[in-house]
Amino acid sequence: MRIRLIGSTVLALTLLAISPAIHAQNSTKTGPGSTTAMPDLSGTWEGHRPVPITGETALCGIRVVCNGLLGVTGASMGPGPEQPEMQPWAEEKYKAARVGRGPEDFGRQDLDPTFSSCMPQGPTDLMLDGARIFELRQFPDMVLLMFDQDHLVRRIYMDGRGHPDGFANTWMGHSTGKYEGDTLVVDTVGVNDKTRIDRAGHPHSDALHFVERIRRVNPKALEYEVMFDDPKAYKKPWTRKASLDLLPPGFQLLEGVVCEELLQMGTHYSAKSNK
Repeated sequence: MRIRLIGSTVLALTLLAISPAIHAQNSTKTGPGSTTAMPDLSGTWEGHRPVPITGETALCGIRVVCNGLLGVTGASMGPGPEQPEMQPWAEEKYKAARVGRGPEDFGRQDLDPTFSSCMPQGPTDLMLDGARIFELRQFPDMVLLMFDQDHLVRRIYMDGRGHPDGFANTWMGHSTGKYEGDTLVVDTVGVNDKTRIDRAGHPHSDALHFVERIRRVNPKALEYEVMFDDPKAYKKPWTRKASLDLLPPGFQLLEGVVCEELLQMGTHYSAKSNK
């Protein structure tokens, strides 16, 4: 009996000793059979804001309004530093979206399907929109991006699969990813042509293919870069960049008011424009 007890104790101690090593080994896997290290990108993020988050500024609401009230110029919400060469139809659509708008402004809301038709923002529009907050969660076979608006979720498959043949175009498209050192590289196709690339009003076609690179530049900041390749809309590939700030510990991503609720209350842009 005593020998059995000693044997059981030794076995338990042995399992406790090796379990951290097993856990450490599993934490580096990004997919079945993978040994690639997984950089820590998890957290709740928002577009970079020059106004520090304090108890006073956290309640300001829309950041661009808050910055204006505090006399601080935020990141550009309009055209980026690189204006791509567009195909004629795309240039015409983009110019229409900019009529009456300043260089730092959103595109015209009456021509933006997000406002005028209650449609969701496109995947890169969400990432480049400094007013959006999203939660990034990493798993060995998938990365999830969960946004604070209209229950929008992006699923990035990390298990080595490719893009499926005959994939039906959707709002978020089909995304696959891999890690290159400290960077998450995401490849996306299959986005429908009903959304915009960004808040400035750049259009895209159903041939849009984009590659995103996300890396943590310090404990509280992410660097986001996206390269667009859409030969139907643009004459050559082009890029946009953004910086993202980590929200304080304990920040809870709450469910926002969805578009349909705003319509019922008569406060959505499209409801007002139809009056």
